[in-house]
Amino acid sequence: MKPQGFDPVGGIAPGLISMGAVGLHPLFRSEWIRRAFDRMDSAHLQHEQMLNVHLALKKLARLRRIESKREFLDSLPVDTVDTLVFLYFRSLDQFLESGEPTIH
Repeated sequence: MKPQGFDPVGGIAPGLISMGAVGLHPLFRSEWIRRAFDRMDSAHLQHEQMLNVHLALKKLARLRRIESKREFLDSLPVDTVDTLVFLYFRSLDQFLESGEPTIH
């Protein structure tokens, strides 16, 4: 497999993005993912939501352990978590679409 360069998504470590690319999302609970996709619409993201996610990602980036990151996410307002989850998956989709296809 050829290496692909990519930038981390805010406070999401590149290792978590790599795991996400193969369908593993240890940072987010299953119920968070389901809820975010039921509630979110990218056409209606507000500036305040984006600011809250930006601030959360800055704090998230300082935490080392996945358990600490999940505990921090548990402490955030639902709207912020939903927006962060939604944007993570949108960024992951863009990462996957930007890579060159692997020839088997």
